[in-house]
Amino acid sequence: MRWAIAGSIVLLVLQAFAARRLELTFDEAYYTLWSDGLALGYLDHPPMVALVIRVSTTLFGSSELGVRALSLLLVGALPALIALVAWRLFRSPETAALAVLMWVATPLVLAGAVFVTPDAPLVVFWTLGLAALVELWRTGKARWLLAVGLALGLALQSKFTAVFFAAGVALAILTTPSLRRWLASPASAGALAIAIAVFAPFVGWNAEHGWATFFKQLGRAPPHGFEPYYIFEFLAAQIMLMNPFVFAALAAAVAAVSWRAQAAPGSREEARRILVSTIAPAAIYFTVHALHDRVQGNWLAPLFPACAILAADWVAEARRKGSVGLEGAVARGALWAAPLGFLAMALAFAQATSGVIPLGATDPTARLGGFRDLAHDLDFEARAENAAYVLTQGYALTSLMTYYGDPAIAVVQPEQRIRWIFAPTPPEALFAAPGLALGEAGRRFDLILKMRFRTVEPAGLLERRRAGDLNETYELYRVADPFAPVLDPPCPSAAVDLNRQCRP
Repeated sequence: MRWAIAGSIVLLVLQAFAARRLELTFDEAYYTLWSDGLALGYLDHPPMVALVIRVSTTLFGSSELGVRALSLLLVGALPALIALVAWRLFRSPETAALAVLMWVATPLVLAGAVFVTPDAPLVVFWTLGLAALVELWRTGKARWLLAVGLALGLALQSKFTAVFFAAGVALAILTTPSLRRWLASPASAGALAIAIAVFAPFVGWNAEHGWATFFKQLGRAPPHGFEPYYIFEFLAAQIMLMNPFVFAALAAAVAAVSWRAQAAPGSREEARRILVSTIAPAAIYFTVHALHDRVQGNWLAPLFPACAILAADWVAEARRKGSVGLEGAVARGALWAAPLGFLAMALAFAQATSGVIPLGATDPTARLGGFRDLAHDLDFEARAENAAYVLTQGYALTSLMTYYGDPAIAVVQPEQRIRWIFAPTPPEALFAAPGLALGEAGRRFDLILKMRFRTVEPAGLLERRRAGDLNETYELYRVADPFAPVLDPPCPSAAVDLNRQCRP
């Protein structure tokens, strides 16, 4: 257990160090702007991540570390919760310790938890819900089912993926003999009512805004043909993000679960069924989704605590049996998962800060760094041109230039205004004076500008560099004399098409 505790503490320290050194990602900058204009909902997600950042910056300041601190602490507390859940399930200190080591070994946790995203509160509330479900199984007390409902509601306020937790709980109750009595109980209705009540403010916000978030997120669900490439990409990504050694142990653990044999109440077999049941709905859905579209690696993040516990139980049992051959090799390999994961984290941090390996366009860290200096260069140009505003292309560039730039210079995205309904809309009178515009080279931002201004002139190039190396080039324009509204209207109807403004 001491290795598990030490690994958890070391991981949190290293993540805090990285969080202090790395610039915000564009999504983090965007969510930070959300936190400055707290609302009951936003186009992309429910409001939990904005609330987390608001509390974090209030407590720790508005620096990069201040933005990320509370999220880091929440995720940093998960090893203790995972150990507790593993202990309550299997009554084994070895399994609890191994579960923590499996968790801290996953690259998605090692590197991904540095950044504040909706996944952080989602994983925390999902795991709290799993802990409550385990307590329901252990104690048979209805209050734990109500706690499951509360955790579900808070998870839904974090990200829509939480709907799969609800499906997982239902499946666990159905497949676990000692839990089946809760299927049609008043406590189940109470748990559902609590979850709905917690989620209701966000639903109300969406009703007032044309169901924008639901249309945006659920628009990804329908199949669009058959693209087998994505399934291989999906599987490869999950193996790497979970750590190949942990993934191998998890696959063996899932294969070892028996669904036909009679499971005694409170048995290890029931514990395994609970874990697999909470994993299965999301895992199956995203596997099917990957047959026709890309699945982002982080979408399965809330499954990782249960996966770590299930893999740890299998490894602990294999070690007790003294397994040999392939089974023994997988169990021994799992013990090396944490060192391998920490090594991967160190390499990723070195790449993110220095680009030491020349990966070019395939470098996943290329979007990190250089935006602070870019914002300073943009501010310099804006002051030299006496520009009162800068128009920017895309929410990512807009968010980063706003976060790192001079607050006295308005940074405005003219398109996709529904993304910015949480903030006051700049008056059209602002654009009567000359200004600047910044867009990514090659994306022809000038064509959009010429639909709004009579004068659109090239004003040079700005560069984003990391450790002295050129990462990206941006085109700067002078704009003046608008002949049409500069800002697109927010979508007034339910159907949102971010690529073509609004459609009825």
